[in-house]
Amino acid sequence: MLLLRVASIAFTIVLLLIPLGMISGIVADRQQLQQQVESAISSSFAGPQRLVGPLLVVPYIEHEIVVTTDDKGKESKRNVEHSRQMFIVPEQLAYEGTAYVETKYKGLYKTLVYQTKGVWRAQFEVPFNLGLDLNPSAIKVGNGFLAFGLSDVRGLRGSPKITWGGQQMTVKSGTKIDAMGDGLHADIGNLNTREARQYEATVDMDLAGMRSLAFTPIGKSTLVQLRSAWPHPNFGGRFLPQERLIDENGFSARWEISHLASKNGDLLQRDFKDAKSLESFDVSFIELVNIYQQAERAVKYGVLLIVLTFAAFFLLETLKVLQIHLLQYGLVGLALAVFFLLLISLSEHIPFQYAYFSAGGSCVVLIGYYLAHVLGGWRRGAAFAMKLALLYAALYGLLL
Repeated sequence: MLLLRVASIAFTIVLLLIPLGMISGIVADRQQLQQQVESAISSSFAGPQRLVGPLLVVPYIEHEIVVTTDDKGKESKRNVEHSRQMFIVPEQLAYEGTAYVETKYKGLYKTLVYQTKGVWRAQFEVPFNLGLDLNPSAIKVGNGFLAFGLSDVRGLRGSPKITWGGQQMTVKSGTKIDAMGDGLHADIGNLNTREARQYEATVDMDLAGMRSLAFTPIGKSTLVQLRSAWPHPNFGGRFLPQERLIDENGFSARWEISHLASKNGDLLQRDFKDAKSLESFDVSFIELVNIYQQAERAVKYGVLLIVLTFAAFFLLETLKVLQIHLLQYGLVGLALAVFFLLLISLSEHIPFQYAYFSAGGSCVVLIGYYLAHVLGGWRRGAAFAMKLALLYAALYGLLL
């Protein structure tokens, strides 16, 4: 008889997996809608940003004398021109900026976007004859330009300012380099390559995006300093900040990277086919608590909550010689499942912790009132409700 009772309770628990699975499906649907909202906002705003530059590009034409011999052994010479580009990375590259984070809503769903204000400062050294082991008379240097790659140019706010040697340049759209993708550039005219010279450049730019901001260290020495009032950054990519400070007032981070620790310089000079192949580091602006992830974790503990509650029921009816019908087991189990449904609904309107305790408190009162009649007394109902409240408190501790 006892074995049959245990089997019946186990079967009831299995049946309750159906509503729990349906609730888990609701959470998955809400997560998918959240991702769709992020995609919709990024399609009209700006997506994650990845910055590459500034990079000095010097086009040149190399003249080569090609000697050919015909079938009769007669030699002929002809001049062949090869159009090439020289990529010159900064000797020192420094960025200092501030990120401002805000929340954009679409219906019940929200996503984080940011706007940065910052300045790039770069020092370039143009070597004699572009550093080529060729006769200076064999090359013809064209007009150089500064290129700056952006993942999403829609994020530009206002008009970027680029200076070269203290003079402000005209900023134009596009990088003029297929491998860098979208971005902007500024023509700087013809460079004197008959002697080694140093130049200074600045890029003053306000940029908006969402979720993450990535930097590509292309300088021989790259220094990035970023601060924000957002207190929940997530640092990723190939390099972590050497210094960072995070508190309730926001964060500040500092990266300092040598070209010896990165392969970007070699890729730019030898096999630069796609900016995505370059090493980078990033900071993501995240929410400390994602309500759908928290709700998903809570539902996964739902079976444990039901099993512990039914175990308490079983001990109570065994020790107190009370007969609790399987239907009453099922009704209490459904009330426990309703808790998760309330949790999802309320957390979309109020902070998660308030939603959790409101949903948990409602279910505790409901089940306590019901059990007061099932167990034959308010004391028993209140005692069981208190134990159930402790279970909810323990579950909340697991979710933190």
